[in-house]
Amino acid sequence: METPPVIPLEQHQLTLPKENTYFTLLLIVSILLWIAIAISVIGIPYALLVGLAAWMASGLLAARLKSESVEVTPEQLPALHAVHQDVCTKLGLSEVPAFYLLQANGILNAFAMRHSGRNFVVIYSNLLEALGHDSPQVRFLIGHEIGHIKRGHILKRLLLLPSLIVPLLGKAYHRACEATCDRFGYFAAGGIEGATHGLLVLAGGKEAAPLLNPGAFARQYYTNRGFFVSWHELAANYPTLSQRVAKILGITDSGFSRSAPRNPLAYLFAPLFTLQALVILYCVIIFGAMALPAIKQAKAAAQRAQIIRKQNQSHNDLFAPPTPPAQ
Repeated sequence: METPPVIPLEQHQLTLPKENTYFTLLLIVSILLWIAIAISVIGIPYALLVGLAAWMASGLLAARLKSESVEVTPEQLPALHAVHQDVCTKLGLSEVPAFYLLQANGILNAFAMRHSGRNFVVIYSNLLEALGHDSPQVRFLIGHEIGHIKRGHILKRLLLLPSLIVPLLGKAYHRACEATCDRFGYFAAGGIEGATHGLLVLAGGKEAAPLLNPGAFARQYYTNRGFFVSWHELAANYPTLSQRVAKILGITDSGFSRSAPRNPLAYLFAPLFTLQALVILYCVIIFGAMALPAIKQAKAAAQRAQIIRKQNQSHNDLFAPPTPPAQ
């Protein structure tokens, strides 16, 4: 009888400490920004509009899933449904999210979302074809998405929305969340092999993944450390695939547990040439454009008040009683 793999992590150890650290820092910034929005005249309407737009977008996506994707149930793909239920139980998720299979024209992906108090897990059909309906690899994939729900990442990102555009820090939080969820997937898969080969499918595709060496791929993370690689890492919401495989191997192999150094110059370039920087610039331009008329009106009002004061002073001087001559 084959001995089951040993999992060196308990469930309470799956969350990376740096995820909590980044969350705390971003929460402090978000609280200050939310207060600023609340006390500003124009902040609250814009915040409500953004919230309404996000809710409507998630509603349309949920509608697409319900009407055009396949819901995985005991009657529809029962083997996959059983795996989903088992992963939820193993990760201690009391309320099982809805599970959908989405045809996406060859894209290998999966995601978790939330709308109107209901959680959804979605797996793309081509990824399911590559992993199978009941394999350690598909358990890794489902476990990763359940990790987002278990950790409350979707709701937390709404709370942190104002601060997630902070250069470097917002991206670092996203990457820490994904690394945490890889550990949830590793726990659900029951070991290293399912987790690493699940990631290798994303890197090399369905046909090549079974032939790939996880250690050799992970070493790419340590050997390719140039300026542009470092820049790419800092500007991304996900750790690179080679880094993700290295971190999974590092759970049991100390040779892969260390972090590779980055080119220091990349820290200067990453905040300047990313979508975050463009969003910040856009916000500065928009708020500047909205503030400029108010500044002009205030300046004009001050000028009018000064003219009125001068006119009143002239009127008072004209009708003031003559000064008596000195004795």
